[in-house]
Amino acid sequence: MTPEAIMAYHARSFAPAARLLAKHDRLLVARLYVLCRTIDDIADEIGGPIGKYRLQKVHDDLLGPNPRDPLAIEAHDLFKDQPLGLAALVELVRTAAADTGNTCIVDNAALDTYCMGVAGTVGVMICSIFNVGEAYHAKAADLGKAMQLTNICRDVAEDARIGRRYLPQTQCPHSPKEIAAGDLDAIAAAEATMADLLNQAENLYESGRSALGALPFRLRLAVASAVAMYEGIGTQVRHRNYQPLAGRAFVPRRQKIILAMSAVLAEILQKRKFVDGPDHASA
Repeated sequence: MTPEAIMAYHARSFAPAARLLAKHDRLLVARLYVLCRTIDDIADEIGGPIGKYRLQKVHDDLLGPNPRDPLAIEAHDLFKDQPLGLAALVELVRTAAADTGNTCIVDNAALDTYCMGVAGTVGVMICSIFNVGEAYHAKAADLGKAMQLTNICRDVAEDARIGRRYLPQTQCPHSPKEIAAGDLDAIAAAEATMADLLNQAENLYESGRSALGALPFRLRLAVASAVAMYEGIGTQVRHRNYQPLAGRAFVPRRQKIILAMSAVLAEILQKRKFVDGPDHASA
């Protein structure tokens, strides 16, 4: 399968958003998606000592001048003359290698570090391949971290069943086994923590959106639509009163289209208002 076909099959929010990009740019995003997804699959589907060893080998090869691993070769080509993008991928691989076992996050600081490693870095990589200035990388990272927090709240039950808990222990002092088993105290703590993390995500989404104007316009539309669809997942979790064992929250296709179109229209109107000026816009 081509990178675009793989992204279309797996990425339910990113693939539709990427259709707003020019063909060349869409291919760049697809290549990055496949690279990141492959790393994630090694951590999740292989996992354990074997997955960790494989990712450590990729990590070490990324740091060398003449990579031999296929993932490292692809990364060096994708981030040619973009050292910040390559450094972000190195951090993603390092974080994924540490996440191949029964992860249990200790506190909010550890959670922020984890979210930055596996998702904030993706925002930096997107900025790098589109030559967006370093001054905006932190805002792009905020969007990635917001999406990861949304993922965590969506996947509490699935993670618990495989021995993982990304909800900070300082807020949810219960084991994955207790959450998966439906222990009443564990569920209550999980629900309260999910509410807090989604509030944190909203602040991060707002931070990231404040810098969308720095992106090339079609990329700006694509990112805005992807963000809107991801925020929709958080809305679904809230509508179900969090309830981690209620099944995986998802946004119906029709609702995704509405969210994406609304976000795109808002960005188009914002650009027109900026170009026309306040006097013309109010005329």
